[in-house]
Amino acid sequence: MKNLNSLLHFVLNTLIFASITNSSFAASTSKQLDTLGGNKKISEMAAAMDPENKARIVQKRLVDRHNTIELGINYGAVAGGDSYLKTQNLGASVDYHFNPQFSLGVRYYDYGNALTSEGRRVFDEARAAYAAGGRSYIIPDIDYPLNSTMAVVNWYPVYGKTNLLDWGIAQFDMYLLAGGGQIQLSSGSTGLFTAGAGVGIWMTKHLSARLELRYQNYKDQIITGSRNIQTTTGTVGLGLIL
Repeated sequence: MKNLNSLLHFVLNTLIFASITNSSFAASTSKQLDTLGGNKKISEMAAAMDPENKARIVQKRLVDRHNTIELGINYGAVAGGDSYLKTQNLGASVDYHFNPQFSLGVRYYDYGNALTSEGRRVFDEARAAYAAGGRSYIIPDIDYPLNSTMAVVNWYPVYGKTNLLDWGIAQFDMYLLAGGGQIQLSSGSTGLFTAGAGVGIWMTKHLSARLELRYQNYKDQIITGSRNIQTTTGTVGLGLIL
């Protein structure tokens, strides 16, 4: 009887310890999930700790983008186009978010231009030939961009959350965009088409960091006629939602 009582006492203590440990673990797990933006359903699943129960839960977006305005600034570089030019831009944007999936925006870019190494070589050779009294030399004709204004539509089909350098949990949105407008060149104004993709990382409910890659197409004008110019623009920027 004494041995039986000892055995029952041991089993009872073991069950109590296991129950306390399981409750503590579930509470700890629930707390960690809450720091990831966990909701009530996830917390209940963690507390239940039922390995046979499989459920798919999609959490709501932390950033409300219903009928909101987002202001942005960005810096970018342009690849492609005229081989004699390298171009950078500073930009500003205004986007109106109808909901988390769609927005309409206006973009303005101011361009800065410089000669590439190939461009400098050709111009230096032309200057040297002119200084030497030569009659046969080539000065390349360049039609460089000054600024552009365009309207775009954005579609946000994918969103998620990520650990932002262990500072906290940030929401991100991947989006597609397309639009068009006008680009002002040294020769005058012409139409512009653009399409691309980007990702916005929401560091707070009002502040985002954006990375964007866009294709641009327009026609410039040189002495020999118009040319079809295709470029790729990469930008980084900040957005502030009001």
